[in-house]
Amino acid sequence: MSNAHRPALEVQGHRGARGLGPENTLAGFEIALDLGVTSIETDVHLTKDNVPILCHDANITAALCEVRPGHDLPATDPLVRSLTLEQLRGYRVRGPANSTPLAYRFANERGIDPRGIPTLAEFFEFVAAYAGPLGVQAAKTASQQERARRLLFDLELKRVPFRAETIGDGFTGNAPARLENSVLEAIHRAGVLHRTRVRSFDHRCVFVLKQLDMTLATGVLLNNTVVGQIAKFLADMRADLYCPDFHFVDADVVRQVHAAGRRIIPYTVNEEEAWDRLVAWGVDGITTDYPDRLIAWLHRRGLPMA
Repeated sequence: MSNAHRPALEVQGHRGARGLGPENTLAGFEIALDLGVTSIETDVHLTKDNVPILCHDANITAALCEVRPGHDLPATDPLVRSLTLEQLRGYRVRGPANSTPLAYRFANERGIDPRGIPTLAEFFEFVAAYAGPLGVQAAKTASQQERARRLLFDLELKRVPFRAETIGDGFTGNAPARLENSVLEAIHRAGVLHRTRVRSFDHRCVFVLKQLDMTLATGVLLNNTVVGQIAKFLADMRADLYCPDFHFVDADVVRQVHAAGRRIIPYTVNEEEAWDRLVAWGVDGITTDYPDRLIAWLHRRGLPMA
């Protein structure tokens, strides 16, 4: 197949652009948007006061965050779920420092930290601001703004069944609980249902989300395994997207996913040799910490980007 006839590849920024800026922050999201990613993957937890916020780890650790001056916060790795949104505002995420003028403008207007832990609603609002007048003020190009208007939001709900306290909303797997309801409410409030997908390693979570809204796109995350009957599995879970660890993908896995009428986006892939193989097999997208490198690689090979 010639490069001109290859399907366009979705470039997904992992936790924004984790290798380039502070993960899951407005500043990190701005870096990903500036690069022109197709989608952004981010992680959703609940605060003590039931606000969906964006943070990968269940605990706030010194490796991930520092305490902002003037804030008195627990010293020993508190659960995100044990802290209110106001308390979480006292943390700043560590990571490379880049110029992110829009994140600073947006955050200053709201009295928050551009490198802090944002709410899901703020993420949606920030992308809308990027595509609007505030983005113009921050010198975003028309092309960058247009890609932001088409950005896909890929939300990972961070349920861990053995540690149910990490979400702590009484989820049994049989029906939606506070996390699912709060996330879907935020999606509808922002008017981005058609641009949002929700995924999880807890596949019960993905299944019950369809009870709330059958039109919501969902994905199943898998680690260290290949499902025996992929088509049946995706149908049973009512999932639209197959999201495996890239080490557990081969040409036949991609073929099975496509035969089921679904899409496959492996994670987290940062090396050119792996991109070569995955693209040759026909994956629909790649999740990476370094979207800048993946985009440049696609351009060098004359490969289309979604």
